[in-house]
Amino acid sequence: MKTINVHSKANLTGGIKIRLAEYPNLFPAEQAEEALLLPSEEGYQILPLRRDLKKLYIEVTTLCNFACTTCIRNSWLDEMGMMEWATFERLVVQMRQLPELEAVHFGGFGEPMSHPRFFDMLRAVKSLGLRVEMITNGSFLTPENIAKLVSLPLDAIFISLDGPDEEEYNLIRQTDIAPVVNNIKALNAAKEAAKSKLPELGVEFVAMKKNFHKLPKLIRLAMELKAKQVIVTNVLPYNEEMKDEILYDLDDTQLNHGKDDILVKMHAKMPYMKMRTDRQCKFVEDKAATITYRGEVAPCYALMHAYHCYIYGRKKEMYPFYLGNVNQSTLGDIWTDPAYVNFRSKLKDFKIPSCTDCKYVDGCSYTDTNEADCWGNNPSCADCLWSRRLIACP
Repeated sequence: MKTINVHSKANLTGGIKIRLAEYPNLFPAEQAEEALLLPSEEGYQILPLRRDLKKLYIEVTTLCNFACTTCIRNSWLDEMGMMEWATFERLVVQMRQLPELEAVHFGGFGEPMSHPRFFDMLRAVKSLGLRVEMITNGSFLTPENIAKLVSLPLDAIFISLDGPDEEEYNLIRQTDIAPVVNNIKALNAAKEAAKSKLPELGVEFVAMKKNFHKLPKLIRLAMELKAKQVIVTNVLPYNEEMKDEILYDLDDTQLNHGKDDILVKMHAKMPYMKMRTDRQCKFVEDKAATITYRGEVAPCYALMHAYHCYIYGRKKEMYPFYLGNVNQSTLGDIWTDPAYVNFRSKLKDFKIPSCTDCKYVDGCSYTDTNEADCWGNNPSCADCLWSRRLIACP
Protein backbone atom coordinates (compact mmCIF):
# COMPACT_ATOMS: atom_id res chain seq x y z
CA MET A 1 0.00 0.00 0.00
CA LYS A 2 1.33 3.43 -0.95
CA THR A 3 1.22 6.14 1.71
CA ILE A 4 2.26 9.77 1.59
CA ASN A 5 2.27 10.58 5.28
CA VAL A 6 6.03 10.82 5.87
CA HIS A 7 6.74 13.27 3.06
CA SER A 8 3.53 15.20 3.77
CA LYS A 9 4.18 15.56 7.50
CA ALA A 10 7.63 16.92 6.77
CA ASN A 11 6.06 19.36 4.34
CA LEU A 12 3.56 20.51 6.97
CA THR A 13 5.82 20.74 10.01
CA GLY A 14 6.42 24.48 9.90
CA GLY A 15 6.40 27.16 12.54
CA ILE A 16 7.83 27.48 16.02
CA LYS A 17 6.31 26.33 19.30
CA ILE A 18 5.92 29.03 21.95
CA ARG A 19 4.74 28.84 25.57
CA LEU A 20 1.56 30.90 26.11
CA ALA A 21 2.40 31.51 29.78
CA GLU A 22 5.07 33.90 28.56
CA TYR A 23 2.41 36.07 26.86
CA PRO A 24 -0.42 36.35 29.47
CA ASN A 25 -1.62 39.72 28.17
CA LEU A 26 -2.08 38.39 24.67
CA PHE A 27 -3.79 35.09 25.57
CA PRO A 28 -5.45 35.41 28.97
CA ALA A 29 -8.23 32.91 28.31
CA GLU A 30 -6.44 30.29 26.26
CA GLN A 31 -6.87 26.72 27.52
CA ALA A 32 -3.56 25.61 26.11
CA GLU A 33 0.02 25.69 27.31
CA GLU A 34 1.66 26.01 23.90
CA ALA A 35 0.95 27.57 20.51
CA LEU A 36 2.35 27.32 17.01
CA LEU A 37 3.84 30.52 15.62
CA LEU A 38 3.50 30.52 11.83
CA PRO A 39 4.69 33.11 9.28
CA SER A 40 1.82 34.56 7.22
CA GLU A 41 1.24 37.27 4.63
CA GLU A 42 0.24 39.66 7.43
CA GLY A 43 3.25 38.80 9.58
CA TYR A 44 2.66 35.91 11.96
CA GLN A 45 -0.23 33.66 12.88
CA ILE A 46 -0.49 32.14 16.36
CA LEU A 47 -2.38 28.85 16.66
CA PRO A 48 -2.95 27.57 20.22
CA LEU A 49 -2.26 23.82 20.55
CA ARG A 50 -5.55 22.76 22.16
CA ARG A 51 -6.74 19.21 22.64
CA ASP A 52 -10.16 20.31 21.42
CA LEU A 53 -11.05 17.24 19.35
CA LYS A 54 -14.86 16.95 19.52
CA LYS A 55 -15.83 13.97 17.36
CA LEU A 56 -14.20 10.67 16.42
CA TYR A 57 -15.11 8.42 13.52
CA ILE A 58 -13.88 4.92 14.33
CA GLU A 59 -13.57 2.21 11.71
CA VAL A 60 -13.58 -1.09 13.60
CA THR A 61 -13.48 -3.19 10.43
CA THR A 62 -13.27 -2.93 6.65
CA LEU A 63 -15.13 -6.22 6.18
CA CYS A 64 -18.75 -6.27 5.04
CA ASN A 65 -21.35 -8.92 4.20
CA PHE A 66 -22.82 -6.85 1.34
CA ALA A 67 -21.40 -6.25 -2.16
CA CYS A 68 -22.87 -2.86 -3.06
CA THR A 69 -22.20 -1.44 -6.52
CA THR A 70 -21.43 1.95 -4.93
CA CYS A 71 -18.80 0.61 -2.51
CA ILE A 72 -15.19 1.72 -2.30
CA ARG A 73 -14.17 -1.94 -2.44
CA ASN A 74 -14.74 -1.76 -6.19
CA SER A 75 -11.44 0.13 -6.36
CA TRP A 76 -9.88 -0.99 -3.08
CA LEU A 77 -6.08 -1.06 -2.87
CA ASP A 78 -5.88 -1.63 0.87
CA GLU A 79 -5.88 -4.73 3.06
CA MET A 80 -9.07 -5.91 4.77
CA GLY A 81 -9.08 -6.39 8.51
CA MET A 82 -10.58 -5.81 11.94
CA MET A 83 -9.44 -3.61 14.80
CA GLU A 84 -7.52 -5.53 17.44
CA TRP A 85 -8.89 -5.28 20.96
CA ALA A 86 -5.58 -3.94 22.28
CA THR A 87 -5.78 -1.05 19.80
CA PHE A 88 -9.32 -0.25 20.88
CA GLU A 89 -8.36 -0.36 24.57
CA ARG A 90 -5.59 2.16 23.94
CA LEU A 91 -8.11 4.31 22.10
CA VAL A 92 -10.52 4.32 25.04
CA VAL A 93 -7.76 5.34 27.47
CA GLN A 94 -6.78 8.18 25.13
CA MET A 95 -10.38 9.38 24.77
CA ARG A 96 -10.39 10.09 28.51
CA GLN A 97 -7.57 12.57 27.91
CA LEU A 98 -9.64 14.68 25.48
CA PRO A 99 -11.63 17.18 27.59
CA GLU A 100 -13.86 18.41 24.74
CA LEU A 101 -14.68 15.08 23.10
CA GLU A 102 -18.45 14.81 22.67
CA ALA A 103 -19.29 12.05 20.22
CA VAL A 104 -17.99 8.83 18.70
CA HIS A 105 -19.35 7.53 15.41
CA PHE A 106 -18.70 3.91 14.49
CA GLY A 107 -18.49 3.65 10.71
CA GLY A 108 -15.72 3.94 8.14
CA PHE A 109 -15.68 1.56 5.18
CA GLY A 110 -16.97 -1.68 6.71
CA GLU A 111 -19.99 -3.08 8.52
CA PRO A 112 -19.24 -2.30 12.19
CA MET A 113 -21.64 -4.89 13.58
CA SER A 114 -19.60 -7.66 11.96
CA HIS A 115 -16.82 -7.09 14.53
CA PRO A 116 -17.05 -9.89 17.16
CA ARG A 117 -16.56 -7.44 20.05
CA PHE A 118 -18.58 -4.55 18.68
CA PHE A 119 -20.99 -4.38 21.60
CA ASP A 120 -18.09 -4.38 24.06
CA MET A 121 -16.81 -1.36 22.15
CA LEU A 122 -20.15 0.43 22.35
CA ARG A 123 -20.38 -0.17 26.09
CA ALA A 124 -16.82 1.03 26.69
CA VAL A 125 -17.39 4.32 24.84
CA LYS A 126 -20.85 4.84 26.33
CA SER A 127 -19.34 4.45 29.83
CA LEU A 128 -17.27 7.57 29.13
CA GLY A 129 -20.47 9.62 28.96
CA LEU A 130 -20.11 10.32 25.23
CA ARG A 131 -22.73 10.38 22.49
CA VAL A 132 -22.42 7.11 20.53
CA GLU A 133 -23.58 6.71 16.92
CA MET A 134 -23.18 4.10 14.23
CA ILE A 135 -23.97 3.48 10.57
CA THR A 136 -24.98 0.04 9.36
CA ASN A 137 -26.54 -1.81 6.45
CA GLY A 138 -29.16 -3.11 8.90
CA SER A 139 -28.64 -6.81 8.25
CA PHE A 140 -27.26 -7.54 11.74
CA LEU A 141 -30.28 -6.12 13.58
CA THR A 142 -31.30 -9.43 15.12
CA PRO A 143 -33.63 -9.43 18.15
CA GLU A 144 -30.63 -10.05 20.43
CA ASN A 145 -28.59 -7.21 18.93
CA ILE A 146 -31.56 -4.85 18.96
CA ALA A 147 -32.08 -5.52 22.68
CA LYS A 148 -28.43 -4.62 23.33
CA LEU A 149 -28.67 -1.37 21.36
CA VAL A 150 -31.86 -0.27 23.13
CA SER A 151 -30.62 -1.16 26.61
CA LEU A 152 -27.25 0.57 26.15
CA PRO A 153 -28.79 2.90 24.87
CA LEU A 154 -27.16 3.76 21.55
CA ASP A 155 -27.86 7.42 20.77
CA ALA A 156 -28.29 7.21 17.00
CA ILE A 157 -28.26 4.59 14.27
CA PHE A 158 -27.99 5.44 10.58
CA ILE A 159 -29.12 2.77 8.13
CA SER A 160 -28.19 2.86 4.44
CA LEU A 161 -31.22 2.53 2.18
CA ASP A 162 -30.42 3.36 -1.44
CA GLY A 163 -33.91 2.51 -2.63
CA PRO A 164 -37.39 2.24 -1.15
CA ASP A 165 -38.31 -1.01 -2.89
CA GLU A 166 -36.91 -4.23 -4.28
CA GLU A 167 -36.11 -2.81 -7.73
CA GLU A 168 -33.47 -0.18 -6.90
CA TYR A 169 -32.32 -1.60 -3.58
CA ASN A 170 -31.60 -5.05 -5.01
CA LEU A 171 -29.82 -3.57 -8.00
CA ILE A 172 -27.52 -1.40 -5.86
CA ARG A 173 -27.11 -3.48 -2.71
CA GLN A 174 -27.10 -6.91 -4.38
CA THR A 175 -29.51 -8.23 -1.74
CA ASP A 176 -33.15 -7.96 -0.65
CA ILE A 177 -34.61 -4.93 1.11
CA ALA A 178 -37.44 -6.73 2.95
CA PRO A 179 -35.27 -8.22 5.75
CA VAL A 180 -33.70 -4.82 6.46
CA VAL A 181 -37.07 -3.06 6.62
CA ASN A 182 -38.38 -5.79 8.92
CA ASN A 183 -35.33 -5.35 11.15
CA ILE A 184 -36.00 -1.61 11.42
CA LYS A 185 -39.62 -2.31 12.36
CA ALA A 186 -38.38 -4.74 15.02
CA LEU A 187 -36.04 -2.03 16.35
CA ASN A 188 -38.98 0.39 16.60
CA ALA A 189 -41.07 -2.24 18.40
CA ALA A 190 -38.27 -2.85 20.92
CA LYS A 191 -37.90 0.90 21.57
CA GLU A 192 -41.64 1.21 22.11
CA ALA A 193 -41.66 -1.75 24.50
CA ALA A 194 -38.80 -0.20 26.45
CA LYS A 195 -40.48 3.22 26.35
CA SER A 196 -37.29 4.63 24.85
CA LYS A 197 -36.68 7.12 22.05
CA LEU A 198 -33.17 5.79 21.60
CA PRO A 199 -31.50 4.96 19.37
CA GLU A 200 -32.81 7.68 17.08
CA LEU A 201 -33.11 6.40 13.52
CA GLY A 202 -31.53 8.08 10.52
CA VAL A 203 -31.58 6.91 6.90
CA GLU A 204 -28.79 7.56 4.41
CA PHE A 205 -29.52 7.56 0.66
CA VAL A 206 -26.83 7.60 -2.06
CA ALA A 207 -28.31 9.54 -4.99
CA MET A 208 -27.68 8.37 -8.54
CA LYS A 209 -29.42 8.63 -11.89
CA LYS A 210 -30.87 5.15 -11.43
CA ASN A 211 -32.54 5.82 -8.07
CA PHE A 212 -33.02 9.59 -7.65
CA HIS A 213 -36.57 9.45 -8.98
CA LYS A 214 -37.42 7.18 -6.05
CA LEU A 215 -36.27 9.65 -3.36
CA PRO A 216 -39.83 10.82 -2.51
CA LYS A 217 -40.90 7.20 -2.05
CA LEU A 218 -37.82 6.58 0.11
CA ILE A 219 -38.70 9.60 2.27
CA ARG A 220 -42.24 8.28 2.76
CA LEU A 221 -40.80 4.90 3.78
CA ALA A 222 -38.41 6.64 6.20
CA MET A 223 -41.33 8.55 7.75
CA GLU A 224 -43.26 5.29 8.10
CA LEU A 225 -40.23 3.80 9.84
CA LYS A 226 -40.12 6.82 12.19
CA ALA A 227 -36.73 8.07 10.99
CA LYS A 228 -35.70 11.39 12.52
CA GLN A 229 -33.69 12.40 9.46
CA VAL A 230 -32.90 11.39 5.89
CA ILE A 231 -29.36 12.22 4.76
CA VAL A 232 -28.89 12.35 0.99
CA THR A 233 -25.42 12.20 -0.53
CA ASN A 234 -24.33 12.15 -4.13
CA VAL A 235 -22.49 9.07 -5.33
CA LEU A 236 -18.70 9.15 -5.53
CA PRO A 237 -17.91 6.72 -8.37
CA TYR A 238 -15.26 4.11 -7.62
CA ASN A 239 -15.44 2.31 -10.97
CA GLU A 240 -16.00 2.94 -14.69
CA GLU A 241 -19.61 1.79 -14.57
CA MET A 242 -20.62 4.20 -11.81
CA LYS A 243 -19.04 7.36 -13.26
CA ASP A 244 -22.01 7.87 -15.58
CA GLU A 245 -24.43 7.73 -12.62
CA ILE A 246 -23.54 11.13 -11.16
CA LEU A 247 -26.32 13.69 -10.90
CA TYR A 248 -24.28 16.81 -10.27
CA ASP A 249 -23.63 17.40 -13.98
CA LEU A 250 -27.34 17.57 -14.89
CA ASP A 251 -29.43 20.71 -15.34
CA ASP A 252 -32.01 21.65 -12.73
CA THR A 253 -34.99 20.46 -14.76
CA GLN A 254 -33.72 16.89 -14.41
CA LEU A 255 -33.31 17.15 -10.63
CA ASN A 256 -36.78 18.16 -9.47
CA HIS A 257 -39.52 15.90 -8.17
CA GLY A 258 -42.52 17.88 -9.34
CA LYS A 259 -45.30 17.91 -6.74
CA ASP A 260 -43.02 16.04 -4.33
CA ASP A 261 -40.36 18.78 -4.25
CA ILE A 262 -41.77 20.21 -1.01
CA LEU A 263 -41.70 16.75 0.59
CA VAL A 264 -38.02 16.35 -0.32
CA LYS A 265 -37.08 19.84 0.88
CA MET A 266 -38.90 19.40 4.19
CA HIS A 267 -37.71 15.93 5.16
CA ALA A 268 -34.34 15.35 3.47
CA LYS A 269 -30.96 16.82 4.34
CA MET A 270 -29.79 17.41 0.79
CA PRO A 271 -26.25 17.87 -0.52
CA TYR A 272 -25.45 20.47 -3.12
CA MET A 273 -26.61 19.22 -6.50
CA LYS A 274 -24.42 21.65 -8.39
CA MET A 275 -20.81 22.61 -7.79
CA ARG A 276 -20.49 26.01 -6.13
CA THR A 277 -17.51 28.20 -5.44
CA ASP A 278 -17.64 27.97 -1.64
CA ARG A 279 -15.69 25.17 0.03
CA GLN A 280 -15.69 23.95 3.60
CA CYS A 281 -14.16 20.92 5.29
CA LYS A 282 -16.78 19.33 7.56
CA PHE A 283 -14.11 17.46 9.53
CA VAL A 284 -12.15 20.63 10.27
CA GLU A 285 -15.25 22.66 11.12
CA ASP A 286 -16.58 19.88 13.39
CA LYS A 287 -13.14 19.30 14.94
CA ALA A 288 -13.35 15.66 13.94
CA ALA A 289 -10.85 12.94 13.04
CA THR A 290 -11.04 9.39 11.74
CA ILE A 291 -9.34 6.24 13.03
CA THR A 292 -8.65 3.27 10.75
CA TYR A 293 -8.98 -0.28 12.03
CA ARG A 294 -5.17 -0.36 12.33
CA GLY A 295 -5.22 2.67 14.65
CA GLU A 296 -3.99 5.23 12.12
CA VAL A 297 -5.31 8.76 12.53
CA ALA A 298 -6.47 10.37 9.27
CA PRO A 299 -8.02 13.83 8.86
CA CYS A 300 -11.16 12.56 7.10
CA TYR A 301 -12.87 9.62 5.38
CA ALA A 302 -11.34 10.47 2.00
CA LEU A 303 -7.77 10.07 3.33
CA MET A 304 -8.21 6.83 5.28
CA HIS A 305 -7.28 4.32 2.56
CA ALA A 306 -5.81 3.76 -0.90
CA TYR A 307 -8.28 3.59 -3.79
CA HIS A 308 -9.23 5.31 -7.01
CA CYS A 309 -12.33 7.32 -7.78
CA TYR A 310 -13.74 9.41 -10.62
CA ILE A 311 -14.07 13.18 -10.30
CA TYR A 312 -16.41 14.36 -13.04
CA GLY A 313 -15.27 11.40 -15.15
CA ARG A 314 -11.53 11.84 -14.45
CA LYS A 315 -9.83 8.88 -12.79
CA LYS A 316 -7.97 9.91 -9.65
CA GLU A 317 -5.67 7.81 -7.48
CA MET A 318 -6.17 8.50 -3.78
CA TYR A 319 -3.46 7.71 -1.26
CA PRO A 320 -3.98 7.76 2.51
CA PHE A 321 -2.55 10.42 4.77
CA TYR A 322 -1.85 9.55 8.41
CA LEU A 323 -0.79 11.95 11.13
CA GLY A 324 0.04 9.18 13.59
CA ASN A 325 -1.10 5.90 15.08
CA VAL A 326 -2.75 5.44 18.48
CA ASN A 327 -0.58 2.36 19.03
CA GLN A 328 2.56 4.53 18.97
CA SER A 329 1.29 7.88 20.24
CA THR A 330 -1.83 9.41 21.81
CA LEU A 331 -4.78 11.13 20.18
CA GLY A 332 -4.06 14.29 22.13
CA ASP A 333 -0.45 14.44 20.98
CA ILE A 334 -1.37 13.61 17.38
CA TRP A 335 -4.14 16.25 17.32
CA THR A 336 -1.76 18.95 18.60
CA ASP A 337 1.18 17.89 16.43
CA PRO A 338 2.30 20.98 14.45
CA ALA A 339 1.81 19.10 11.17
CA TYR A 340 -1.83 18.34 11.97
CA VAL A 341 -2.46 21.86 13.32
CA ASN A 342 -0.91 23.35 10.19
CA PHE A 343 -2.99 21.05 7.97
CA ARG A 344 -6.26 22.05 9.66
CA SER A 345 -5.31 25.73 9.51
CA LYS A 346 -4.84 25.57 5.74
CA LEU A 347 -8.19 23.85 5.30
CA LYS A 348 -9.92 26.26 7.66
CA ASP A 349 -9.04 29.12 5.32
CA PHE A 350 -9.00 26.87 2.22
CA LYS A 351 -5.65 28.18 1.08
CA ILE A 352 -5.56 25.59 -1.68
CA PRO A 353 -6.31 25.74 -5.42
CA SER A 354 -9.62 24.61 -6.89
CA CYS A 355 -8.78 21.81 -9.32
CA THR A 356 -12.34 20.67 -10.00
CA ASP A 357 -13.37 23.82 -11.90
CA CYS A 358 -9.91 24.94 -13.07
CA LYS A 359 -9.81 25.77 -16.78
CA TYR A 360 -6.51 23.88 -17.11
CA VAL A 361 -7.76 20.68 -15.46
CA ASP A 362 -7.83 18.58 -18.64
CA GLY A 363 -4.12 19.00 -19.28
CA CYS A 364 -2.90 18.97 -15.68
CA SER A 365 -1.09 15.93 -14.27
CA TYR A 366 -1.47 17.17 -10.68
CA THR A 367 -5.08 15.97 -10.72
CA ASP A 368 -4.07 12.35 -11.44
CA THR A 369 -3.47 11.77 -7.72
CA ASN A 370 -3.96 13.55 -4.38
CA GLU A 371 -0.21 13.65 -3.71
CA ALA A 372 0.33 17.34 -4.47
CA ASP A 373 -1.09 20.40 -6.21
CA CYS A 374 0.27 23.43 -8.05
CA TRP A 375 0.39 25.50 -4.84
CA GLY A 376 2.78 23.04 -3.20
CA ASN A 377 0.29 21.37 -0.85
CA ASN A 378 1.06 17.75 -0.04
CA PRO A 379 -1.32 16.03 0.26
CA SER A 380 -3.80 18.02 -1.77
CA CYS A 381 -7.51 18.51 -1.03
CA ALA A 382 -7.96 20.70 -4.12
CA ASP A 383 -10.20 18.17 -5.89
CA CYS A 384 -12.34 17.20 -2.89
CA LEU A 385 -16.06 16.80 -3.60
CA TRP A 386 -16.77 16.49 0.13
CA SER A 387 -15.65 20.10 0.62
CA ARG A 388 -18.00 21.10 -2.21
CA ARG A 389 -20.79 19.51 -0.18
CA LEU A 390 -21.67 17.23 -3.09
CA ILE A 391 -20.71 14.24 -0.95
CA ALA A 392 -22.03 14.03 2.62
CA CYS A 393 -21.79 11.78 5.67
CA PRO A 394 -23.49 11.62 9.10
